[in-house]
Amino acid sequence: MGLSRRKFTKEFKLAAVRRLEAGVSMAEVARGLEVSPNVLHRWQREFRQAPGNAFPGHGQRRWSEGQIAELERKIGRQAVEIDF
Repeated sequence: MGLSRRKFTKEFKLAAVRRLEAGVSMAEVARGLEVSPNVLHRWQREFRQAPGNAFPGHGQRRWSEGQIAELERKIGRQAVEIDF
C-alpha cells in the first residue's frame, strides 16, 4: 500500500507562511511542522501571488471554467460596444 497524501488546512498553511514572514528559517519551520521545504516554498509563493485568494481548499480552483467563460463574454460585448 502507498502512503496517503496529507491534507493541511488553510489555517495551518497561513500559520506556516506567517512564521516564514516573521524571519524563521525555511529549514526550521519545515522541521517543526514536519513538512518538506519544497512544500513550504510553494505555499509561500502562492500566498505572495494572491494573499486574499491563497489556499482556496476543498479542491476549488481559483477561477472556475464558468467564471472564465463569463468574463470572456463580457470582454466580447465590450469590444463590440467600443467598435461602435
